[in-house]
Order: sequence, then structure tokens, then C-alpha cells
Amino acid sequence: MRQPSDRPTAKPAPASPAARLLGLPPVAPGPVPGYVLIADRNNDRLLIVSPSGRIVWRFPRPGDVRPGESFHDPDDAFFTPGYRAISINEEFNETASLVAVRAHRIVWSFGHAGVAGSAFGYLSNPDDAYLLKNGLLMVADIKNCRVLFINHQKKVVREIGHAGDCTHDPPVGLSSPNGATPLADGGVLVTEIGGWVDRINASGHLVYALRTPTTYPSDAQLLPNGDILVAGFNTPGRVDELTPSGRIVWTYDPPSGPGALDRPSLAVRWPNGMIAVTDDWHHRIVVIDPHTKRIVWSYGHLGAPGTAAGYLDKPDGLDLLPAAVVGHRAGARLASPVRAPASIPALRVARVGSLPSPLSRAAVVALPDGRLVVAGGLVGGASTDQVLSGPPQALRPLGHLPVPGHDAAAALVGGGVDVFGGGQATSVDTVVRIDPSTGATHVAARLDEPLSDLGVAVVGRTPYLVGGYTGSRFASAVLRYTGAGHTATAARLPTGLRYAGVAALGKTIYVAGGLTTAGETDAVDAVDPATGTVRRIATLPAPNAYGALVAFRGALYLIGGKSAAGTPVANVLRIDPVSGRVAGAASLPSPLAEPAAAARAGDVIVVGGEGSGAVYSLRP
Repeated sequence: MRQPSDRPTAKPAPASPAARLLGLPPVAPGPVPGYVLIADRNNDRLLIVSPSGRIVWRFPRPGDVRPGESFHDPDDAFFTPGYRAISINEEFNETASLVAVRAHRIVWSFGHAGVAGSAFGYLSNPDDAYLLKNGLLMVADIKNCRVLFINHQKKVVREIGHAGDCTHDPPVGLSSPNGATPLADGGVLVTEIGGWVDRINASGHLVYALRTPTTYPSDAQLLPNGDILVAGFNTPGRVDELTPSGRIVWTYDPPSGPGALDRPSLAVRWPNGMIAVTDDWHHRIVVIDPHTKRIVWSYGHLGAPGTAAGYLDKPDGLDLLPAAVVGHRAGARLASPVRAPASIPALRVARVGSLPSPLSRAAVVALPDGRLVVAGGLVGGASTDQVLSGPPQALRPLGHLPVPGHDAAAALVGGGVDVFGGGQATSVDTVVRIDPSTGATHVAARLDEPLSDLGVAVVGRTPYLVGGYTGSRFASAVLRYTGAGHTATAARLPTGLRYAGVAALGKTIYVAGGLTTAGETDAVDAVDPATGTVRRIATLPAPNAYGALVAFRGALYLIGGKSAAGTPVANVLRIDPVSGRVAGAASLPSPLAEPAAAARAGDVIVVGGEGSGAVYSLRP
């Protein structure tokens, strides 16, 4: 007879929202991490479909809409907190409502069906109805140029903007707001027809207003890194990621063909990093891999409206019902901080200085006397020509590059600092020489082709340029720089690679993480430039790009970076080049993407990063 165990019984993993709500099974790994809610506007219905395209729930069925109720033109649809209901705006039916998922019933509505107005209880082209955690329903009232907050008793308790004033002057006046997205901090992101996205905080004050690339932005979403994802309701349509200053950092906008969009009204980034888009006038929902810019999943038939299974007619809204994914450990999180085992020497992290302003994507070199030279980078979302120098505690302007740039690589060559490539809107082919004593700079040579997003490592006295972007393709070459702009191919990486961590230890070049055409990679490769051989020596705990790699005291350290979901990480990983063991060595004070780093005799210096003006020292 088995005796009772003294060990505690493991708690079962919590059920996913899909399992709790509708008893839906897990889904296979792929671009859709759950079930997709679709507002199929011109078919007057809501659907929930599986990744395989099977309809698992619909509203209304016969009898779901009771006498006296109205349900037409569902424009957007979002799960309420807890996933028990769906909030819907019926833009051309002039109402907003809540539908209980299990009961298949309209349980609350606001507005007068089919009648537009601005008086109490009326709406005029409502958009983006969300039930907030505090129980209020928030809805953008487009033609009344306002955003309303409505309680359960159907009383308007707050508004942003007001009827009759359609001037862009947030938060006092709004110009036809066609989107209002709630934020985790209690604020709201308002999208205005005419070309504006406004972030308004929980107190009702304007945080910023930015211009969009199109005059018809739709339903902007705030990303975890602080950027904004917004659809352009145009033909051809587009999706842009913008910084809070309005700088475009990513765009999807094929002009024609099966990948093109026609008046997309909503783009959202899912937890797995994929971007889901309502391609309204193409009558389909698509999922786009942001790295390859390819459609990897779709529901609906391109340019073919219909009511049969697999068809849609101007789908205007979507949301994700998360499900467990077969083969994924429940509760696992990407790029979570890694604690250092006792056998791994931990690094202490201390802030030792501040930059004149936050700086990312810069190039940095440590001089033999311990001073640093920091060249170019992004300041406030724009390329800079600044050259900083000094000890980490007191980096000060030293000079200026011939032209502003970022995403370059720098190395100490013959007593001077050479800055290879980089660019602004396009990659450049320059090699800029910096005199670290005087700050004088000049274009010393030109590479065989433009190159940005690259890494550099010095073996002996020879710089090697690793990977990057030529302006048209991801580079796979490891180039030996022989001077005067001339290069020779020393080796080939397994794939084209950008934004990788690159460092040399002895006569070997190491390449950790980076961005491939298929997305972020977890590979750590060793390159022997003498023989041209490349071998994989380790695997990171999770894919990573935009991190900084340094060689320090016989080991490699990968500092910060971004996960496959685009989220900055705080990890400092130690990579043993002999055993291939990867373990956490430290955790930065906050997540940090796009830093620059250099090793000195006694420590590793980390300079800036996305949104950071800090200078850190990492030492044993």
C-alpha cells in the first residue's frame, strides 16, 4: 500500500481565459496564442475563431436578441476585465453595449438605436467601447468630438472634449476621436482623425500629442516599450510604430499584392510579438510577423466578402482570448530576470555617472587609460553627431561627427577610434576617424558597401565587422578590415544578422543573439577568423537582440537587450566560452535595451540605452 507523501502537492496550473470562459482546449504553438474575437461588422455578428479557423462561438444566434433590443454594425469588440463579457460599439447603430458570453445576452446598452445625437443619452458614431476595471464604460463619440465615461446607471460621469468643439486642443477639444484606448496607469490614448494621437493621464492632463504619418490614424495602442502602434485607415493601408516624439521606428505598408492592406482600422501587438490587424476592406483579419513583415495567419478571403464559414464582411474589430499553448510550460515568462547561481561570480552594479541626455544605439570604446569615447547614437529619437569622452563619471562633449548617425560600431585602431558605418534613415559606408586627444574627426575611408546595425571585434590589431544591414538585406559576412576602406570576407554567419552582441576573446569572435529575418535568435556562435569556421557554442535562455556583449576576465557578458516580444530586459548573462554554460551574473536596476558597453581593466561600463542617461559600472 502506498504511504502518504510528506511532500506538498503541486498546485495545478491556472486555467487559461479560453478554458475558463468556454471550456476551449489549448492551441498548438504558432502565430495565434489563443482564440480570436472578431467584430464582423457588415454581417452584424461577433465570432470567436480558433487558430485553425473553426468558429467556436457566435453572437447572435436565433433568439439571442430579444424583442425591444437592437444589434447592428458591431464595429469594435473587446473582452471586459475577467473575460466574462464583450464590450461593443455599434458605430452606425449609435449605441454601445455589453454582451455576456456564456448567456448570449445583451446585458447593458447606452444610446438610442439608429438615432444620432449629442443630448444626454445619445451618441453619434461611437467607437472603441471599453469596460474599465472601475466599472465605467469608456467610448469615443466621434462626431460629438468627445470621449465619454459612463457608469452602470447610464450617467456620464466624465468626458474629454465636448460636443460642438471639434478643434484639436486636447484635453479641452478633440478632432473627431475615432479611438480611445485605456492604459494601465488609468490614462487613455486618444486617436483623432486628422492625424493626432494624444496621451492623457489619469488626472485628465495631456502627457503628449504626436503627429501620425497619415491623416486618418485609427485606434492607437500603447506598447510595453512606450511606443505607439497605430493603423493608417488608407488605401493602401499601413501600420506604424512611433516613438512618443512621433519618430517612425517600424512600418508595414506593402503598396500592392496579397500583403497589402485596405483601410485597416486596428493593429494590436499580441504577447508573442505578432501584430494582428483588421484589414477591413479586404474582408479579413491578418497576423503579421513584425520581423519578416509577412502575413503568417489570416481569416477571411482577400477581397471577397461573404457570410459562409471562413468569410467576413468588413471586419472592424478584434481581440484575443488567450489559451494555453501545447508544449509551453504554464506560467512561463519570456526574458524574466535570471538569478546567478552561487558558483557563478556575480557582478555588482553601481551607477557611476550620467550622460548629458538619454542616449541609445551609440558606439563606445574604452581607451587604455580608462577613459571612454562615445560616438553618435539616438538622442530624443533623433540621430546625434556628438562625440563624448572622459572617465565614466564625467563624460563630456569632445567633438562632432561629420554627420549625425546611430547604429554604428567603433574600435580602437592604431591609437585612434574608427567608427564603422551606421546611418540615419539609410545605412552609410563611411569610416570616421576620431582623434581621442583633440576630438577632431574626418571621413578616413569608405567601405565597399553601406553597413549599419553591425558589431565589431578586434583580433590582434585587426578589426572585424560582423553582420549588420546593407540598406537592402541582412548581412551574414564577417569582414576583415584591411584599412583604407577595404574589406575581405573572413567567415559567414549561418544567417543574416543585425543588432547582435559581438566581442572578441583571444583569437575568437563571439556573436550572441541578434535579429534575423525570422526574428530574434538565442544562438551564441564562435567565429574563427583564421579558418573561417563558425560553430554554435551556447544557447541563451530566451531570444535576445539589441544587447551589448563584452569580454571580461575570460568570460562573455551579454547586457540587457530586447526579448522576442520586443520587451527590454534587465538581465546580465555570463556566457562561459569553454563549457557553453549561460547563467545570470547580475540584474540591472531597470530593463535596458540598446545600451553600449565596453570592458576596462577592472570593470565593465554600460552607457545609456533606450530612454536611459545612466552610466553603470559592473564589477566583481
